[in-house]
Amino acid sequence: MFAVAGLASAVPNALHGGQNSFVVAYVCVRTILLVLYLRVYRDVEAARTVAAWFILGFGVAVGLWVISLAVPVPWKYLLWAVALVIEYTTPIRAWRLLRGTPVDPRHLPERFGLLVIIVLGEGVIGVVLGTAQVSWTFQSGAVAFAGFLTGAAIWWLYFDFLDTTRVVTRNLRSGLTFVYAHYFVAAGITALGVGVELAILSLEPGSRYDQVGWIAAAGTAMSMAALAAVQIATPPMLLDADVVLRLGIAVLAGVLAGLSGHLSPAAVISILAVALVAQVVVELARHEHHTAMAGPF
Repeated sequence: MFAVAGLASAVPNALHGGQNSFVVAYVCVRTILLVLYLRVYRDVEAARTVAAWFILGFGVAVGLWVISLAVPVPWKYLLWAVALVIEYTTPIRAWRLLRGTPVDPRHLPERFGLLVIIVLGEGVIGVVLGTAQVSWTFQSGAVAFAGFLTGAAIWWLYFDFLDTTRVVTRNLRSGLTFVYAHYFVAAGITALGVGVELAILSLEPGSRYDQVGWIAAAGTAMSMAALAAVQIATPPMLLDADVVLRLGIAVLAGVLAGLSGHLSPAAVISILAVALVAQVVVELARHEHHTAMAGPF
């Protein structure tokens, strides 16, 4: 956690003179992960093949990060890109090696679920920070409430309507879709939280934040499209009404992002809140109907 905190503090200057500080912090984080894989390789015989692959892939990537300390810009960034490609593609082969490995199917969904909760919490913090910097009015309160509703609706859609335990054990494609789609889920929710904060700030006099509605809209489009991808990968892997609704919200959010030059940020947030809450209501009704049809046994 301390290493991650150091990495977070180095991010703002990672491209502005603080490149080496960022690399050192990142290498510390990844080295800790390598040590943990080394421990698995030593102590868990059934997982040695998978652990060895991760040690090789992540070890090569860490080596490139270390080498970049002595390389000038822009070649430093090229090494970063190569290292990131290795890190992002290493799990693809590892997933194939999981057969026969003692894997708890609940572990990955729990970890990703915690990540989603954390980024949703950042969205709530965005609401708090936004309201702390503006005068309390009916309009600012309404936008803050709408922003809160967007986060609450995404939370409900994610945790109530996904069978994530089964998706990670279904097959290679489903598992990888689940893992990699979560990057876009987390990034989208984070952008939505930032957009909500800026939408609240846009209510203050001045034109600085008049055209920032696209941030929340783009974040919503990204997260909902990724949730649709996860839903498609979830057994029985059908393009059902839930997926269509998620894709519909993603398209609507994309349109709102394109119209952000004509719509106020407050209007964008309000429309997104209404659409997301409506989706929750529809899916609740659908799933309760299915449960009733199935009976209590």
